[in-house]
Amino acid sequence: MESRRRTFLRIATLELCERFGFYGLQSVSVLYFVRTMGLSEQGAIMLWGAFSALMFGVPVLGGWLGDRMLGARRTVAVALALLAIGYTGLASGMGGTAGVSLVLAVLVCGGGIFKPNITSLLRHAFSDGDDRLDIVFTIYYMSINIGATIAALVIPFLAVHIGWQASFGVSAAVLWAGFAISLTLPATAPPSADRADRRLWLLLALTVGAVFTLLHYPALARTCIWIAAAAILLIWIMLYRRSAAAWRAGLRLSFALQAEAILFFLFNQQIATSLTGFARDHVAGTIRLAGVDWVVQPGQFQSLNNLWIVLFAPCLAALYHRADRRGRPISVPIRFLSGFVLLTGSFVLWRAAALAGAAGPISPWWMVAGYALFSLGELLIAALGLAVIARYAPPDGVGRLMGCFSVLGGLASYLGSLVATDASYGAAGPGTASTAGYTHLFGNLAALAALVALASALFVPLARRMDAQWRRALSPLASPDVTPLDILP
Repeated sequence: MESRRRTFLRIATLELCERFGFYGLQSVSVLYFVRTMGLSEQGAIMLWGAFSALMFGVPVLGGWLGDRMLGARRTVAVALALLAIGYTGLASGMGGTAGVSLVLAVLVCGGGIFKPNITSLLRHAFSDGDDRLDIVFTIYYMSINIGATIAALVIPFLAVHIGWQASFGVSAAVLWAGFAISLTLPATAPPSADRADRRLWLLLALTVGAVFTLLHYPALARTCIWIAAAAILLIWIMLYRRSAAAWRAGLRLSFALQAEAILFFLFNQQIATSLTGFARDHVAGTIRLAGVDWVVQPGQFQSLNNLWIVLFAPCLAALYHRADRRGRPISVPIRFLSGFVLLTGSFVLWRAAALAGAAGPISPWWMVAGYALFSLGELLIAALGLAVIARYAPPDGVGRLMGCFSVLGGLASYLGSLVATDASYGAAGPGTASTAGYTHLFGNLAALAALVALASALFVPLARRMDAQWRRALSPLASPDVTPLDILP
């Protein structure tokens, strides 16, 4: 048991290291792109959008590498090495459009192949049906937010006080430490043959080259993203038509719930883009806490999202547990509905903040309150798309749907960046015109979230009927390997 505990702690540490690098870059990304690449604000936002979208797409490749070529542990080590090399490139001062695009391409490949395989390592460590698995994944999720919180606080501070290169040097050091830790994990598969290793490096080189091309030529990236979305829609249709009739009701319900979950990524993308820009332009740079005035950098406001998640997650878990014990579990459609109501409230609050900002810098407490609502909504929505796939998809379609969900999440993130640029057009700096842009943007986002919440409310009765239909159709097929899960009352 002690060995398993040590393995879990090492895996959680690796996740913390990877999230430290990603959220550290996210917290300063737009400003960094503007200053080092000569991009406009809109161009920097869209570059981050393309980077985010590609980060969602590469896990499909990462899962294949872990399953077919190297095993999860070796793939994680390769991913961490790529990430460490990428942040080292940023720390070395590689500038210009080509240099930064190349570094971002390496980071996309490293982060993309890391995500599916670190989760696989965790499942492998607890593959014997340990009844504490839910607790394990809760603690693991907390490690993600701890790494993100530390990065969002530290990297913007270091960027201002010691420079861009030194701040990214810290990220590089963290990732190199993670790479060293990954080498101590137990292997999950025998070492691959030399021929497989040669194929691996060729594949990685081609992937880096492809990602670099897409990042360097935004018009091509947009075209490929829409082609990918069309391809995924075709995959959904083909999977539905080829599935047994007993699974089709579940697939329809899964598609509908996935669509709601994917929309969340559009709102989530505002954290790195419009919300950080709003904090930079219209929020006072000091916050009074415990009788002391604390200086806050614009990117540090992003840490509020993770801090609220750490605070709210145990409370929400206790609420779920209490509801389950009473025999009245909170269904997935109700969670989606509640989550989007909270998202609506957060953007209504930020719209009010933008209106108040026309008279001068506003109190940072507006951001604190808005992120509280947003983060609680995120906890109710995040990861449920994957949960409904696992519950409703036919066994031979889970992997494909998981990959499709990841790519569609990237598309939604890209659209979120596109939406965020509305606040920048015509804004020459702080002032009435700029606050009007943010007021318009946050108002539109609040309206969209409210529309999704309304659609969720109307969908709840239909979801219950679809779930009941799926259960009835699947019941003749029930076996130890196919067990309907009671998530919809």
